Amino acid sequence: MDERPKKCPECGSTNLITDPKHAEVYCADCGVVIAENLVDLGPEWRSYDDEQASKRIRTGPPMSYRIHNKGLSTPAPEAFARTRRLRGIISMDSSEKILSFALGEIDRMASALKLPPEIREETAVLYRRAAKQNLIKGRSIEELVSAMLYITCRQYGVPRTLKEIAEFSRMPLRKIRRAYIFLLRKLEIKLAPADPAQYVPRFCSELGLSDAIRERAIEILKRGEGAGTAKGWGPTGTAAAAIYLAANLSGTSVAEKEIAKVAGTTPITIRNRCKELEEKLKLDNDIDTDILSHPHQKGVYFVI
Repeated sequence: MDERPKKCPECGSTNLITDPKHAEVYCADCGVVIAENLVDLGPEWRSYDDEQASKRIRTGPPMSYRIHNKGLSTPAPEAFARTRRLRGIISMDSSEKILSFALGEIDRMASALKLPPEIREETAVLYRRAAKQNLIKGRSIEELVSAMLYITCRQYGVPRTLKEIAEFSRMPLRKIRRAYIFLLRKLEIKLAPADPAQYVPRFCSELGLSDAIRERAIEILKRGEGAGTAKGWGPTGTAAAAIYLAANLSGTSVAEKEIAKVAGTTPITIRNRCKELEEKLKLDNDIDTDILSHPHQKGVYFVI
């Protein structure tokens, strides 16, 4: 923070001049020396344009676990650009090469899934933690990275399913699920059940439904809070059923197949979830009961 005076204590003038040669600050009106023996906190080198300054600057980006050396390596001069890559590969041992590959896979899949940087950073930390406990050896990096991305998404409340992650992974779903269970057990990670309401905004957006339907679907899930948790319902199926109920109660006709395709589930699952949500909600004294019981009389197409 700059603590230099802003005005002259003698005449009150703000016309102050800094003399770097003599390390002084004096008033241009009355000539009083206001400060002396100033310390120059700037660099000792000079630059005449932005390009030259960027080359001479000694600071870089902050430390990141997404880079195998955490971004703490010293950059090589441009004259050695041809040998830089070869020297970097030779200087890394086998564990660093595996780590570099795994972090590259995390970035690739996170980019394809459009995940924020915080998810990538936390997944890289989780991978380093697993490697430190010797959980990586003898197992596929791709399936472990895919499972770690799903774990991190669950921890941060980002709505992504194992099926969505498997679409961009090089491993089948069953192996990713196996790695997911393995990591939860070995790393002693406790995850709360996924909240179906987190999936509602994204599904409604892909279906082109209104904000009113989205809010109504979330309200249905809140009123039926805990529905299906003990039975092990999948969050996507529950979210799809709530959207289907909300759309039909709002007078909007949406095919089950469309919702099932977006949610990655089946129309049968949506029907079953709708029936059980109705029982949980207990809308006997609500106006919605008439619509559910006699949908055709209200002009709403609703079949479960």
